[in-house]
Amino acid sequence: SIINHQPKTTYQYRYRDMGPKLEIALTTHTLEELVPIVSEYSPSRLIKRTQLFGGYSGSNYRINLEDGSTFVLKITNGYAADHAELMCRTAHRLGASGYSDCCLPITKRESTLDGDSEFRFVSLKEKHGVPAFLLTFVDGTQADKVMREHPHLAQNVMRGIGGGLARMHAAAGMTWAEAQKTDLRWYKKDGGCCDVQDQVDEKILETIEQCKEIEGHDFVPFYRKELKLLQREMSLEKTLAMGITHGDPFADNVLVSNETGNLSAFIDMEDVCIGPLLFDLACCAIGCCFKDSAVDDTQVIDVQLFEALLGGYCKERPLPRVEQDHFVPFMKLALLCNCCWRFVKFNIQMKDDEVPDEARNSYLELQRRIEYLGGTDAMKQIEELVEKCSK
Repeated sequence: SIINHQPKTTYQYRYRDMGPKLEIALTTHTLEELVPIVSEYSPSRLIKRTQLFGGYSGSNYRINLEDGSTFVLKITNGYAADHAELMCRTAHRLGASGYSDCCLPITKRESTLDGDSEFRFVSLKEKHGVPAFLLTFVDGTQADKVMREHPHLAQNVMRGIGGGLARMHAAAGMTWAEAQKTDLRWYKKDGGCCDVQDQVDEKILETIEQCKEIEGHDFVPFYRKELKLLQREMSLEKTLAMGITHGDPFADNVLVSNETGNLSAFIDMEDVCIGPLLFDLACCAIGCCFKDSAVDDTQVIDVQLFEALLGGYCKERPLPRVEQDHFVPFMKLALLCNCCWRFVKFNIQMKDDEVPDEARNSYLELQRRIEYLGGTDAMKQIEELVEKCSK
């Protein structure tokens, strides 16, 4: 059951490589209102809270405690408590497996737990009962900002992202059979991996076909054609390596050093789940490794960034043959998930007067990337780079 309380929000479109990203500044909580939540995790007194803006799903605060410790408190508007708990439990498994390159959820104090309480991570002490949880705090600057302002660091940033993602994937790797039995968030039934299972099950297609306002829209036949290719590729899932995936590994969800570009941590783990490792890596590539073409208004693969990402990744986790062979198709299907999300969000779900034309047509950027990847030259170039980095 989704929490019904929806705080007052203001909207601003902030574009990124995969943009537009709808930045939401949610109603603030006073320090006093956060004290009951924080006290479930630490006996130390809350002395300062700083609101962190950005993201879709909640209010984020940097929390400073009297004992000198610092955390991030996330209040997850729109999430069900059991969903938030499942997400935290999945992310916590990374830490338990020795992985530390991300913000990890903190368990509540034993004295605040009700015996066999089902919520070991999630607090329901927010004034409206909205689920909240505490995360480790990591200092750093968003990777997309560092690459934009310090382009000489861009390749090092991408090598670090690749290496960090590979270590995440290796931390809790499993087979398909093992994934079927997991008590963690599983993309087949709990969401995650850009909700690719909803694509496979044609739930998104049904949403599109039921909307009379877009009947005859050029996107619809394009989507139907690409969906068949997506379903074909995802039918290989039983042959793919499984593990904990970030789910949204774009550069604005990564913190790095502003001086060196070295990886600090992955953040915004709300999409974390057990899923195909190849999907997560392909998703990172399509979100971080495109650039504007020098000859027209299209976008092409940024060879240097792509090679840095794959080089950093393969140094930590070599790609199995099946992942090499299906890398480009998985880039296309990851793009289709994001492209379709934009189309549905800004052309079906949101009212006309809420959506600027730039957002309404933003799906076209990703549609063109899919079409570009379908070209023989682009496909061959990427396949050669994957082969090179995998040696």
